[in-house]
Parts: sequence; C-alpha cells; structure tokens
Amino acid sequence: MGKLNKIKHIFLMITVILLLSGCNLVYINSESIDNIVNDILSKDSNLKSVSFEGYSYYLPQGVNLKSNKILNSVLYYNHKKMYLYVDLVSYYHKIENTYQENDAYYSKIINIGDKTGYLEINELENEYYVEFMYNYSKIEAYVNKNDLNKTLTVMAYVLNSVDYKDSLLDSLIGEGTLNYNEETFNIYKTTGNDGSNFLDIIEQYDDGRINSKDEDILDIENVKENLE
Repeated sequence: MGKLNKIKHIFLMITVILLLSGCNLVYINSESIDNIVNDILSKDSNLKSVSFEGYSYYLPQGVNLKSNKILNSVLYYNHKKMYLYVDLVSYYHKIENTYQENDAYYSKIINIGDKTGYLEINELENEYYVEFMYNYSKIEAYVNKNDLNKTLTVMAYVLNSVDYKDSLLDSLIGEGTLNYNEETFNIYKTTGNDGSNFLDIIEQYDDGRINSKDEDILDIENVKENLE
C-alpha cells in the first residue's frame, strides 16, 4: 500500500504541474494586457540570474543575454532583440514619473505600491514597438503581433526582478564614481519609434560592425556618438 500511495502521489504531482502549465499557456494567450502587467508586477520577486555593480535582475527561460554594460543590456527572446536600460541615477535621486498617457495603440501609467512606470505600444505595419518602463528600468523591443502578450509577460518578469543595491549606489553615484550625463537618456520619454530609439541605434551598429574583437560588450553611449 505504501508503494501504491507513493505512485498515486507522484501521479498527482505530475497532473498538477501539467494543469498549471496549461493555465500559464492560456494566461499568456488570452489575458488582457492590463491583467498580464498588473498580475506579474504585483508579485514579490526574489529571482536573480544577472548581477552588476549596483543592481541585479532575472532572465526568464528563453531569454538570452547578448551583450551588456553597467547600465544597458541587449537581450534576445523569440528571435527578437530587446534593449534593457537600468537608470541608476534616476533611481538614486528618486526622479518623479513624468510620463503622460496618449493615443498610442496602448498607453498607460503603472503605479503598484511604491513603484511606478508606464507601458506604451505603437502599432507598425506588421509588428508593435513596445516601450515598457517600471521601477527605473526600461525595455524596448519590436514585437510580432502574434507574440505580443507572450513577450509582455517576459518583459514584466524581467522588470519586476530588478533589485537595486542601495549601499553600493551611495558610493557609485553619491561619491561620483559613476560618470553619467543626465541628458543622455530620459527614461520617462518615449520615442514612439521616431528613429531615435536605442534599438535602432543597436541595429545600425550591428549592421556596420565587421570583425569586431569584442562582440559581447556593447557601450551604447560610444555607439551613439559614432553614429551621429
């Protein structure tokens, strides 16, 4: 009987896992954007897989880290490039969210607890341009229309996992160790795919790069200077 009960228990656990997996799949494909964003960002996240001096974050399964610097990372998900920017300076100085909702395909301010952000989606011919900001971190990506909800789910998990190391930021920013230009990138300003977003800059850089000796390191600020 003990062996039989053990088999039943294992079968039950497998069934529960399968059911949960099925629910997640339905959740991604059928839920509204509002529900996807609010449900994920409302959860506490202690997940970490990438760590830098000053902050860390989590990459869900299927998301790959292509290149990184202290403030920016290029990610790949579902054969699409995503640009992640973490604004340590705005976080340190607790800059107020100045985003204003507009007539984009989707435009909404996010306020959950003491964290704020926004999600703006602009519709293009065959895809969407997504700008998703939360807790002083922002992801930009061009997304296929059929993959919008799935990609937003992944983005929300990444942004919700960003964890700042306040004690280190005191020395990095408070004592001026981290050099920055406040005009370089306004995390609350959207581009609406006007050709000046960092994803377009990355694309131009990748197209013009030949035999680079350091393909795994991308300094967005230097790239932007070289393209202008």
